[in-house]
Amino acid sequence: MTDSSNQSSVTPSRQSSVFDRLRQGILTGTLRPGARLPPTRHLADELGMARQTVVLAYERLAAEGYVRSRIGSGTFVAADLPDAAPDAAAPPTTAARALSHRGSTLATTPISAAGAAPGSRLLAPGVPAPELFPAAAWATCAARVLRQPPAEGGGYPDPQGLLELRIEIAAHLAASRGLLADPQHILVTSGTQQALRLAADLLLDPGDQAWVEDPGYIAGRGALLAAGCVPVPVRSDADGLDVAAGIAAAPAARLALVAPSHATPRGGALPIGRRLALLDWATQAGAWLLEDDCDSEFRWEGKPLPPLASLDRDGRVIYCGTFSKTLSPALRLGFAVIPAPLVAAFRHARSLMDRGPATPAQAVLAAFMRQGRLAPHIRRMRTEYGRRRAALLAAMAAHCPTLEVLPAPGGLHLVAMLQQGADEARVVAAARARGLGVAPLGAYFSTPTSRPGLVMGFAATPIPLAADAARKLQRGIASTRP
Repeated sequence: MTDSSNQSSVTPSRQSSVFDRLRQGILTGTLRPGARLPPTRHLADELGMARQTVVLAYERLAAEGYVRSRIGSGTFVAADLPDAAPDAAAPPTTAARALSHRGSTLATTPISAAGAAPGSRLLAPGVPAPELFPAAAWATCAARVLRQPPAEGGGYPDPQGLLELRIEIAAHLAASRGLLADPQHILVTSGTQQALRLAADLLLDPGDQAWVEDPGYIAGRGALLAAGCVPVPVRSDADGLDVAAGIAAAPAARLALVAPSHATPRGGALPIGRRLALLDWATQAGAWLLEDDCDSEFRWEGKPLPPLASLDRDGRVIYCGTFSKTLSPALRLGFAVIPAPLVAAFRHARSLMDRGPATPAQAVLAAFMRQGRLAPHIRRMRTEYGRRRAALLAAMAAHCPTLEVLPAPGGLHLVAMLQQGADEARVVAAARARGLGVAPLGAYFSTPTSRPGLVMGFAATPIPLAADAARKLQRGIASTRP
């Protein structure tokens, strides 16, 4: 029996559509021999059409030998099909449209030196410990936000970021970094990377020169390349960026990307003399300084250094921070403190990029900070990461004697030098095959390195696993020797 009320909606085109869809599923193996098809009434309701349409499609499938009906049991895919599935279409021999020159640059620019240690974060550099995320406190804040969402939560977000979060960020910077920032000059971003890319797009023209630390932050260098500028490698030593070398190499550069509190990956920090020289150069050259301060909360030797931006009197520094290291990279929340004349341009460019950051996550973070939960969490992280760093240093000394580990004064990773002549790429591959996420030191350089090395994270390496990680790394190194 059929639904007479739906008879008027039965059309040959709808019937053919159902038939074709089911036939294709049967021929391609999605619907396997012996599989039971849904009852006609259920499928009709799901597809929003008359049941009679589905009944007729089933009858046609049965007539052509694709299905068998069993009274009282249902309709099943036939074991012997009348024909085979059609051959897949051959892939095109040429791309429908080749990438532009800029597109090719974007598609081939390196992003990270991290790599294939599937399912393991052991020794992965720059990765915080996911098990230390304050899930219970975060859930409490999220529940409160869901009960009382922000007034602007139902529309497009403010491209500059939720004001209440910007207020909390300004308070946090003042208390933790001694940096006084107006919330109206803060832009909430999807991590530091977006801030760097926005700055490069707005402040540089294709062909402009920009200083980058060598070695330095790979994705930061990539952001400048993607914007079409010419990165100029400037030596970074134990004291960070060599300002005199930068001036000698490219005195008219338009921008410098610098991590004055903790250079990647060696951990050098700019002393006051270099900081003042860098600011003086920026003023004289009319250049901009992009300050990457992504993990300054974690310093293991000496006193924390104030941000470069706190010394800026000429409005030349764009200060970039993130919650990826202190909370989780999955949040995709960071910020930039922007000189007042540039705020409107950054706000507009952010609108063109992605309309703005998601409001719910911002509101939860704002509540988390407003309740005074961030500072205690950072203190707990700093204590635990300090213990993990010490454990990994001890484990490497005991079980991996072929490495010369350099205890960086800050950050979430260590640099370890391999013996002269070691094959860096083979060692990294051997380590990753053993579930270790080490990175090649050479990847952080723009110019060839004189000695091979590794970059190893300790934040996501629990203390009980440090010795095992060191032994695995030693076995990986040994396996690459002739």
